[in-house]
Order: sequence, then structure tokens, then C-alpha cells
Amino acid sequence: MAKKQFTMNDSQKEKYAELFEAELNAMERSDWTQPWVSPNMGAPCNLYRRRHPYQKSNAFWLAMLMQVKGWSTPYFLTKTDLVNEDGSRKYDGLQANCTMVTDENGMPKFDDNGCPVMEYERRFPVFFYKPIYKDKDGNTVSEEDYRAMSDEERQELKVFFYRTHYLVYNLDQTNFKELYADDYEAMVAVPEHDYQTGQRDEVLERMIAGEWICPIHFCGHSAHYSPMEHHIRLPERSQFLGDAKFYAIALHEMAHSTKKDLRRELDEPYEEFVAELTAACVCSRLGVGKLLDEQHIAYVASWRKALRDDKDFIPRVIDHVQMASNFIFNRYDAVAKKMEGPKLLQAA
Repeated sequence: MAKKQFTMNDSQKEKYAELFEAELNAMERSDWTQPWVSPNMGAPCNLYRRRHPYQKSNAFWLAMLMQVKGWSTPYFLTKTDLVNEDGSRKYDGLQANCTMVTDENGMPKFDDNGCPVMEYERRFPVFFYKPIYKDKDGNTVSEEDYRAMSDEERQELKVFFYRTHYLVYNLDQTNFKELYADDYEAMVAVPEHDYQTGQRDEVLERMIAGEWICPIHFCGHSAHYSPMEHHIRLPERSQFLGDAKFYAIALHEMAHSTKKDLRRELDEPYEEFVAELTAACVCSRLGVGKLLDEQHIAYVASWRKALRDDKDFIPRVIDHVQMASNFIFNRYDAVAKKMEGPKLLQAA
């Protein structure tokens, strides 16, 4: 079977680089208030497929947009979900938010029919790989024919993948809140939580205490992962300014330690970016920190330089971030299962 590669054409690379830099600029604005991702929100997902969160780069970009745009829910909708023409979806009457387009004098613009020109909220692309099946003669097999085949017949086919996308709205880009106020309030309910001091996660604590893939020692005044000795060294717990800071540093080094298992061979600054963004994603998903906080702003200058110097920065880094994150989430689930108490993450 053909291997799926994370690829972008030059225009897509440029678009994502511009988006990333725009979000980094927003982080540095003095008037920017950073929203948080609450523990009960979970990963970005389709409103009607909540048990199947978006994966790889899609998960990262949608989570970043949630944070920077200030969206309160991780739920997204396609145009088909929104319109609901066949009535198969739960929610009817949804529309994308829109504003009236005005001219340079602030006056409304009208189309040829005399109707006001409206500008709708912009959707965001979600990328996925679609399979193409070909028989031994090189003929393309339709999806319908493929589903009707036996396992033996399918084994004789060659499978290729091509990368395509669809566009999604976040729930906050629609009138959902107005039409379904009770459901919306339940979705955005946030438990009491203080990210300045943090909130201890018993599964993560157990992983750090001895159920990670390598030993984690508390000694000295620096944090680092040693590839040669395959262990992590952290300062004493009392030296950290709250649990959120501790988890961010610990998970950064834990991300580094996944290099061998994931066969990740990256030069600087890529490896550092992968570790930092992985820690941010895991902290956000577990509810013990933000996706990106003031601690990560120190990396902004380096990120921006990498974006300008290397157009392949985005596709090289983000896929590795999701693989490292899922590696940690899968380990988290395994430890949680043994503890028979905490809710599993069901990592993508």
C-alpha cells in the first residue's frame, strides 16, 4: 500500500506560514488576552463526530485558531452539516455569521439585484487523504465497487492516496449560541481552574514518577534529555513556579525522549520546536496548561525566522508534533487504564 506523505504545495506552505506568523504577531500584542482550553473541551472535532477528533496538522491548526480567535468550543461544522438539507443532523436553522460589506465611505454595497452584499465568516481548511483504488489492469475502482469486494479481491488492488481538503466553520462562527442557548451553555461550562498554580493530573504524575519510557530524575538546576543515557533530568519540583510550569518543562523533555521510538531525526531548530509545541498541545489537552502561553513567546522570534528561511518548516514540524503528542496520549491512556479511574483520552 502506498505510504501517505504529509505534503503541501508552495501556495499552501506560504498560506500556512502567513497564518502562523499572524498568530504569533497576535500573541505579542499587549492588548491580546489569551483564552484557555478547558479540561472538558477536548480536541478539535466535528460537532457530529466527537469521538473522532481531527488528527495530525489539522488538530494543531484548529486548536491554535480556537485559542487565538477566542472560540469557546472545539466543535466544527462543514457546510453540509450547517445547511442540513436532508434533515439528518440534530440542529436546524444554523447559519454562518456575516456582516454587511461597505464602501470607503462606510455605506452599504449592493449587488446587481439591489440586495446588500454580505461577507460571511471565513472557513478553515481541513486536509485529508482520499484513496484511489486500481485493479491489475490499471483501471480505477469506484468506492461503491470497492465496498462490495471481498477481502481477497481487495488484496489484489493497488492503493494510492491524494491529498484534498474541505472547509469548516467553528460553532462560534454561526448562530448556534442564539438558537440553542442551553446546549451551548453546557458545551462551554468551565470548571474552576487556575493555570497560575496549575492542577495536578494523577495519571501524568504517575507517568513522571516511573511509568514513562525512560527514567526521570530530579537533580541539579537544569532540565534536559540525554539521548546517550536515555533519561531525563529535571530540577526539584519545589523549584518550579506552579504545576503548569512544571508540566510544561517535563513534557518538553518527555517529547524529546520519543525521538528513538518515533525514529525522528531532525536538526535544530526543528527538534526544539517539536518538543515545545508537543508540550503545549499535551498541556492544553490535559487541561493543565494553555496551548501557547507567555512561556512560549520566547520562541516566537525563532519560529518567525524559521518560517522565513524555510518554506518546509510547517509540514516538517507539525506532523512530528502530532506523532509525539499521540505517543504521549497513548501512554497516558495505558497508565490510566491500569489505575481504573481517570477518564481515558482516546488519543487519535
